[in-house]
This record gives sequence, C-alpha cells and structure tokens, in this order.
Amino acid sequence: MRDLFFMCMAETELVNYYNITPEQVQEEVLLLSLENIKKFPCTISLRDQFYSMWQRFGPQAARTATIPYVWQGKVPLPSEYFSGK
Repeated sequence: MRDLFFMCMAETELVNYYNITPEQVQEEVLLLSLENIKKFPCTISLRDQFYSMWQRFGPQAARTATIPYVWQGKVPLPSEYFSGK
C-alpha cells in the first residue's frame, strides 16, 4: 500500500514549465477575470470550472484553481497572452 501511495505522488508531481516562482504564478492568475477568461486560450472545461468557482466561492478560488494549469504550461502565461507577446 505504501508503494502505491508513492507511485501516485510521483504521477501528480507538477512540472514548472515556465520556471517561475510560486509567487509569480499567483501574480499571473490575478490577471484572470470573468471578462477576459472568455478570450483566454484554455479548454472549455477549465473555463467552466473558472466560472463555477467564481460564482460559488469567489474570484480568489477561481484564480487559485487555475494555478496548476499555468504552472504546468497547459495554458500560456496570462501576462504574456494579454500583452500580445
């Protein structure tokens, strides 16, 4: 059972795609809002999750839920996307 736990932990390890600090990724997701998430290149399910979290728990919860996607590089950095880089 212990080995299974460690196998699962290894599978859930998040890769820091952009090589940024935890503080930087938190600043990045602060740029996301209900208005601009519509244009942000992400999956429909992530967009729906963002709306749902925002409505149920508030903006900070919605933004926090997007941290793993930004951290792993599954979506672009919001600062670069919205600045047109």
